[in-house]
This record gives sequence, C-alpha cells and structure tokens, in this order.
Amino acid sequence: MNLNRETINQSIRQIVLFSILSLTCSLSIAGIYKWVDAEGNVHYGQQRPADASSEKMDVQQYAPRDSSSYKRPGTNGTDGSDGNTDNAATDETDKKNLEPEKPEKKVETAAEKKRRLVACAQARKNLSTMQSVGRIRSKDKDGNVTYMSQTQKEAKMSQAKSLIAKHCK
Repeated sequence: MNLNRETINQSIRQIVLFSILSLTCSLSIAGIYKWVDAEGNVHYGQQRPADASSEKMDVQQYAPRDSSSYKRPGTNGTDGSDGNTDNAATDETDKKNLEPEKPEKKVETAAEKKRRLVACAQARKNLSTMQSVGRIRSKDKDGNVTYMSQTQKEAKMSQAKSLIAKHCK
C-alpha cells in the first residue's frame, strides 16, 4: 500500500477533529453539581467546586411533557404541541374528562316555536327601523320623550342583532 504524506496528514486532521468534537460534546453534557458552602448555603452549578465536596445531580436531558389543560393559540392539542402525541389513547380519555357534558337537545314545542318566531320578527323589525331612521325617540318611565344618542342607538342595534341570532334559527 502506497501512503503519501498528504493522505497521512488528512488522516491525522480527521483524528484530531474527531477528538476535539468528542471532548467538547462530553464537556457540554458534564452535568449539574450541588454543594453546600461553609455557611450552609446550597449551591448548584455546572462546574465541580474545588474547595468543597459536591454531588452530581440527575437532570432530565429533555423538556417535560406539558399536561396542562390550557389550549394555547396555534395548537391543535391540549398538551401544547401540534397535536402529535405519543400516547393518543390517554389523550383521548383526558379530552373526554376535560370537556363538559353537552346537554341533550330539547325538542321545541309548538308554543315555544311560535314565541320564538314572534321574537325573531320583532327583533328584525326593530333592527330594520333603527337602520333606516336617523333619530330615534324613546320614552322614559315618567313618560318624557328623549332622543337616543348614536352610541345608544348602536347598542340597541347590537342587542337586536344578538336577538336575531338567538331566535331566528
């Protein structure tokens, strides 16, 4: 086998580079140490103290799984992730336990339906009137006539819209 100087130098460079990378990787995960100083104060650090005895701590090398029930914006699951979980069966039971039970849909009677449709028609009429008329008069409990301000008018229109959404199904 014919070895020239360039091949030997390249091999040496690779060995040195591999040794440096191995050393830096092992130093970066050296660990966390706990020790007590002369005054009784507890300290934690990545470097072992020279003047005190220390104990190496067992620290997790990964982030813990979020088990909160808060649904963060931009996520699909309840675990704070994108919805991909390792334990899908447990997550499904957790979701069932967290969700409130939906009440059974009540069948509407003919009288209730009639009242709902009357309320719907009245809310639509009120909204139409408020949208087409500039100034709206109202009577207070003493019988005095006053005019609604624009803010009051917008509040009444918003209230009519919510009634329409509720009664006009």
